Amino acid sequence: MKKDKIIVVGDACVDVLIPLDELAGKMMSEASESAFKPLLSGGGTAANTAVALKKLGHNVSFMGTLGCDYGGRYFLDEFKRENVNTEFVIEDPERNTVYCFAFIDPSGEREIWAFPRTDVSYTELDLNKIDMEEVVKAKWLHSSGMNYLMDGNIRKTLPELFKKAYESGVITSFDLNTRAGRPEDIEPEVEKAVRDTIPYVNYLLGSAKDEFYSFNPQENFMDSARGFVSDKRTVIARLGSDGAVAMTPDEEYSQEPFDVKVVDTVGAGDAFNAGFIAAKTSGLSLFDALTWGNAVASYKVSGNSSRHTPNITQLEEFISRYEVEKYLKGKGEYKIWSRT
Repeated sequence: MKKDKIIVVGDACVDVLIPLDELAGKMMSEASESAFKPLLSGGGTAANTAVALKKLGHNVSFMGTLGCDYGGRYFLDEFKRENVNTEFVIEDPERNTVYCFAFIDPSGEREIWAFPRTDVSYTELDLNKIDMEEVVKAKWLHSSGMNYLMDGNIRKTLPELFKKAYESGVITSFDLNTRAGRPEDIEPEVEKAVRDTIPYVNYLLGSAKDEFYSFNPQENFMDSARGFVSDKRTVIARLGSDGAVAMTPDEEYSQEPFDVKVVDTVGAGDAFNAGFIAAKTSGLSLFDALTWGNAVASYKVSGNSSRHTPNITQLEEFISRYEVEKYLKGKGEYKIWSRT
């Protein structure tokens, strides 16, 4: 009998958030060490999703390689604080935990610069150091294409991990997350790793306008996403401010976004993934899973840092308040949303 455990695999990067408008204001005034302090936060597509899932009340294990450095200790402390299981964490004294400097513009959009870029810890995943008997007991396995963007053996071992889990009956999900908008933007090694993974994915997520298009260019980018649908694979196409669409061979479900003031978009896709996975592992419908995904992502962008995600009570209150507002505006039925 499978445990209700979710395993999230891949990157853990320390985010250094730098709001450009605040930085500019400080530089125009007093120039001192205490004038401006960037916000330090846990980040990384896998770590973001793992922590968000745990906050939603799920049994979550993080799998990945951390450096034996300040960044690695930062994550071990955070995972302990958030009660994320670290049974699959590998510590490597020869490798570096990455820092992602996120420069946030006034609209909430960001430009990211990562350092260091050599001997990066998360690009290595030694399956000989992983208890595969425990992996195949999990209910769900999730990762993202971000782990393939830098050279490392994870390009080979992560597809192997997905194959083993998938063939053992573990539900799998994968976010393309290559940040590529055109086929020519994808390095051949990255494309191969992604395509080696996809056959073993039950739920494939990504941005329809760029990521799905970059792997399957079609005149209509929604057709790019539809091209990955199969009897055993559901596609979730995120559309940014237009919400998201879930695609199966028989039906498509669309869900509008939640209207919030955008503060910071760092980790929005990771938050969506957490909401979606949490809903599906709770036995909810595909449409409700889109609702949860959009809600967790919207909640996240309304605050600073990739860790600004709700617990289950906050999520239900957030969705219910939105449904009531729609009703009062004459745009929906009167409904208080809950898991029951």
